[in-house]
Amino acid sequence: MRSFVRFSLAGLVALVAIGFVVNQQQTNGDGDEVLPTVTNGQCDDAGTSLIIDFGTGQPQELIEKCIQNFEGYSWDLFEAASIGLSGTEKYPVGFVCRIENFPSKEQEKCIDTPGTKNGSWAYFLSEQDGSWKYSPIGASTHKTKCGVSEGWRFLLPGEPVETPPRVAPKTYACGN
Repeated sequence: MRSFVRFSLAGLVALVAIGFVVNQQQTNGDGDEVLPTVTNGQCDDAGTSLIIDFGTGQPQELIEKCIQNFEGYSWDLFEAASIGLSGTEKYPVGFVCRIENFPSKEQEKCIDTPGTKNGSWAYFLSEQDGSWKYSPIGASTHKTKCGVSEGWRFLLPGEPVETPPRVAPKTYACGN
């Protein structure tokens, strides 16, 4: 009986994984896969802008990327843009702990959700009004869409969670 349950569970996990991979692939009208394209800077038209602000006093430069032809969750937007992202041991794809290996492993162990003692990443969205709004949901559950800017800012201890990235998001409307 245990073998049957294990086998069934393994099959279910495999089916979910296959469904996820198939869902992530986009095709054009001919059935060919359309890969995301990434350029430096924010999008001027169709696409999703991804802005990474390492925060006050950090030596890392701001990252701005335009990702076009991408549909999926914000967590996967990092991979499409070739930007390193890692979660915590407890929440490996549910809580952003490091972006581009920042903060360092010495500064933050990333075992559980980081507290304010060492600083942490805050997630912001901007749609057509051109202002940042702190996101009430995480990157693993937010689906990106054309025309949205997604911003991340590393907040030092004592900085309010509403402190947005230091660059204004560009605004535009996507055609249908």
